[in-house]
Amino acid sequence: MEFMVRASLRAQDQEEMLPLVPQEQAHIQALQEQGTIKVHYLGADRLSVWVVMRGESQDQVQKALEAFPLYPYVRELEIAPLFKM
Repeated sequence: MEFMVRASLRAQDQEEMLPLVPQEQAHIQALQEQGTIKVHYLGADRLSVWVVMRGESQDQVQKALEAFPLYPYVRELEIAPLFKM
């Protein structure tokens, strides 16, 4: 199944998050190579993220997201199953 993930990061933590960005990018790259992440977009504000992920269930996608280096800085998270028309 594919899922649309929308996440917002906390603006007040930007300085704290900056050193983790290279790790986050490497993690995203690895998941793209594995086929878990289909596409990834970062908002112009650099605090909004949209990701299309593949997974067996919403719980599996949630667990995969929890492994991201920037996950502790997520303020809002939505995971929605997608249906291809």
